[in-house]
Amino acid sequence: MKPGRTLQFIAFLLIYFIVPFCACLFTLLFANYTASAFLPDQFLGLFEATQIKNDRTLAIFTWAPFPIITLILFFYSLPIAKFLFSSKGCNFISEERARHRIVHSPLTISILGFIGWELSNFLSVCRIDTLFPNAPHQSIVTVSILFGFWGLFAFAFSYATTTYLNKLLIIPCVFPEGGLGKYAHGKQFSIVTKQFIFWSASTLFPIVLLIFGLLLRTNQNILNLHELVHNDVLFEVIAIMLVFSFAFAMSFASSLQHPLNQIEKATELIKEQKFDTRVKIFSSDELGLLGDAVNEMAEGLAERERIKDTFGRIVDPRVRDYLLSNEHSLGGKVVDASILFSDLRDFTKLSEKRKPEEVLYILNRYFQEMSNAIEIHGGFINKFIGDAILAVFGTPMPMADHAERAFATALQMQKNLDSLNAQFLSEGLTELKMGIGIHTGSLLVGNIGSANRMEFTVIGDTVNTASRVEGLCKGLKKNLLLTENTSVLLPESIRSKLQSEGEYELKGRESKERIYSYTAAE
Repeated sequence: MKPGRTLQFIAFLLIYFIVPFCACLFTLLFANYTASAFLPDQFLGLFEATQIKNDRTLAIFTWAPFPIITLILFFYSLPIAKFLFSSKGCNFISEERARHRIVHSPLTISILGFIGWELSNFLSVCRIDTLFPNAPHQSIVTVSILFGFWGLFAFAFSYATTTYLNKLLIIPCVFPEGGLGKYAHGKQFSIVTKQFIFWSASTLFPIVLLIFGLLLRTNQNILNLHELVHNDVLFEVIAIMLVFSFAFAMSFASSLQHPLNQIEKATELIKEQKFDTRVKIFSSDELGLLGDAVNEMAEGLAERERIKDTFGRIVDPRVRDYLLSNEHSLGGKVVDASILFSDLRDFTKLSEKRKPEEVLYILNRYFQEMSNAIEIHGGFINKFIGDAILAVFGTPMPMADHAERAFATALQMQKNLDSLNAQFLSEGLTELKMGIGIHTGSLLVGNIGSANRMEFTVIGDTVNTASRVEGLCKGLKKNLLLTENTSVLLPESIRSKLQSEGEYELKGRESKERIYSYTAAE
């Protein structure tokens, strides 16, 4: 077994078997050792008589709960042992069950031990009362209360020890990146509850022992304790100490739990992207610093979201997410994609006759309609070049039908432009005319620029060809032109409607390109 596994195995034995057993054994030994100091002589005599009687039923009632609880713990720990030590591993459901039990082990183990102790105490006292019906009631009540408090001490000891060992040796290995909240939410002791348990074990229980010792030394009856509190200053002081210590303990626990609950609620809201959430700060201690840190985190996330939203308006949101989720440097990769290049005709002359504000108004409305058409079909706008649009299909998000999507986008853009022109005419504005060129081929997608200022773009002959094809629209008096590379990737139902415009030697290229046109009305 590996050294790490050996340590885990030792921790496993300590948490699930040795510590619970030792907690009950130590408590039982210490209770028997101190019995003569805190129990009345009548009960001590009764205890000796019980041992002489050697009643088998009493022995069973006394010890039977503990092996039963141990057997329950054994079966409870089996999924955990398989998850931690099995060489074959386990399936997802078994792994989730094991993780859940690891998180809840300290509470479960301690409660089972407490139940075993109190059940043993109750059954034993009932059997003693049956064996000795004439025994003083004070003896029965005293042992019931005293051993009941010893059970609380055993519970607190077991819970504190198993929690510490679990956090130190098991949880860091099972949850190296955290995530315990998924399994622990709403099913763990709160800070106030823990404080009450430890106050009971460390303050209430010792004081109860002192009370029993005082009662024994003064030959007082525990049933008359309320009278002693009124008549004896010592007992009044003890009662006042208990009340004040309880109030201090609970107020201190509440002062921790309340701000932590506020921080927990705030973080849950922040997880839901409600970044305007703020934690109210009530102190300058560690909790106050933690609250300030949460508020600063919310402000930082809100600023990050604003930047992300602004970035998504400058580039396509999908490109934004792609860039933010990957490490990038200068360079790129070669992919096959379709380029759609559109441009407004005679827009320069139109701009000369209008105010800049009016030109910007027309352009923005035009770009909005064209952007809607491009985004509907899964393309992304690489850039706006004056009144031109460069749209890409097939990268950075791969798509097998990029040519068909680019073609469908071109038809949608024409339809949107017709609708927009109708609105412009009703407003007394001029109509717009647009040419679209589509080409499919290899291109380089990546980052260009410098190490401290780069741009995500597409470059290559495919991009240039699409631009040149669009440039033919005006001379051929066509609104949509595409190359043969694109046409061969379209469905037959579309290819049959394409019209060949012949071969053209595009500017900057030596080879000729066969051009096809498509008219929606045809």
